[in-house]
Amino acid sequence: MPKIGSTNPNPNPNFSNSCVICDLASGRVFTPVEIMPGGSMKIVRESPTAAVVRFSGGSVEPAHHHSYGHDVVVMKGRKIVWNLSKKERCELGVGDYLYTPGGDVHRVKYLEDTEFFIRWDGGWDIMLDEDLATALTDLDQDV
Repeated sequence: MPKIGSTNPNPNPNFSNSCVICDLASGRVFTPVEIMPGGSMKIVRESPTAAVVRFSGGSVEPAHHHSYGHDVVVMKGRKIVWNLSKKERCELGVGDYLYTPGGDVHRVKYLEDTEFFIRWDGGWDIMLDEDLATALTDLDQDV
């Protein structure tokens, strides 16, 4: 029998609105990504790490790499990813998917406010390969 005052619309007492493996969007709190101005993330799973990430339009992620590869699915917005290791450029929009292998150096520019899901093959880490000023200078030359 449901408890008095319960907000659970499911009449089955074996189910609830919360679960230990869920991260419902309505309660999601984002933490700023200190080394990436304009970015914030919510880790939804620790190992392997998965997160929902947001960046403001115009933001840039300087060249960096991770120990583990990662899958990305864009849920909102548009961004350009340069895989500097492979000399590839890819513009991603809503619904697009990209895999970046571990160790590949990549840079990102957000064309508009963007939100995406990312899942690493292991734990999340980040090693910067350039500073923001260098990234902005290189992007100005690329345009």
